[in-house]
Amino acid sequence: MRIVYIHQHFNFPWEPGWQRPWQFARRLARAGHEVTVICGGRKAVSEHLEGVEVLRLAVPYENAMVFQQRVRSFVFFMARASWFAAKVKADVVFASSTPLTTAVPGIIASRVRRAPFVFEVRDLWPEAPVALGFLRNRTAIRAAEALEKIAYRSAKQVIALSPGMEAGIKRVWPQAQTTVVPNASDVENFAPGRAARSAIRAELGWAEEETVLFYAGSFGVTYDVPWLIRLAGELHHRGARFRVVAYGEGADTKKCRSVAREYGLNPLEVLPGKIPRTEIERMLPAADFAVSTLVDNPALEINSLNKVFDALAAGRPVLFNHAGWLPEVLDTGAAGWQLSRNPADAADQLLEGISSGRIDSSSGSRAALELARREFDRDLLFGRFLHVLETAAGARSPEDAPTTPTQVG
Repeated sequence: MRIVYIHQHFNFPWEPGWQRPWQFARRLARAGHEVTVICGGRKAVSEHLEGVEVLRLAVPYENAMVFQQRVRSFVFFMARASWFAAKVKADVVFASSTPLTTAVPGIIASRVRRAPFVFEVRDLWPEAPVALGFLRNRTAIRAAEALEKIAYRSAKQVIALSPGMEAGIKRVWPQAQTTVVPNASDVENFAPGRAARSAIRAELGWAEEETVLFYAGSFGVTYDVPWLIRLAGELHHRGARFRVVAYGEGADTKKCRSVAREYGLNPLEVLPGKIPRTEIERMLPAADFAVSTLVDNPALEINSLNKVFDALAAGRPVLFNHAGWLPEVLDTGAAGWQLSRNPADAADQLLEGISSGRIDSSSGSRAALELARREFDRDLLFGRFLHVLETAAGARSPEDAPTTPTQVG
């Protein structure tokens, strides 16, 4: 098949950020398909790697952008991607949100090239930004709701990243043909880090008697990274042998540094900055726990958080400050624990849990890796992803869907 893959936020392994588009695109090429990725970036670049043609359009985007700047970036990418996508021959057109506006170039290319359209939903728009208070203008909300319905109605198949997102799609367009393909665990990519855990820990200066909490991801306002910094401060004030490291940048970076100083922490130690994906794969297995944080809003609890799947691949249990389907899955699998939203209470819970053995990094590590291999391995989920594209293109029947033991809700 000739596949046009539209995704505004695309990253190679040596770059910080989300890896799903690259990992799926390279597997599509490896399976013999012709793949053209159309994405955004700081400058216009055409690259060819592992059989994937990557066309980067000059549409900058940063997590630190305010909402209005993000909207401008989304609209600019929508316009430019529509022009370029319509010029590429395709047997199937695949577009992935967010933003929701990526559906527009997907629909246009699909109609120009007379190819089926497949849409992937990473976040429910406009439901999520409305619930979070980012989108308040009634005209803009109605326009987004109309675009959402058009996107689902135009797609031959819709991929949702969580059961909650699938339910949200069905609420808007009950006739949608949906498949849940959550984010995935790159188990093999983390294998060298898991094998060299002690050596990497020593190299990083993490003492064996320290309990290391690791965060790597966006510092956007919805992720509540300041909660983690406050937890670090509370643990510090209790004299506990903990080390908290949060890698990333975003709108809350300055706030996080300020919170660190308030607690007498060194911001450079707690907040070292962004690191590429390859460093996450090397360093995360050396930690004791990964951390997943979100602000308190039910609209976010359906998110398919990439950092959680990375933690599973690294063989690291996860500490959550939020509810949702992922904490439930990891709790059932004994690979994660939910802490209080109050950082002081969370510190007490963590110390008591470790002391009593209720929170155990060793058994949690084994459970995390087992869960990654059994339920969320990248190759396992790629099979489901590929089946959706082939079904849309008419190459396979829906009844031929691969059977897997994945339980995602």
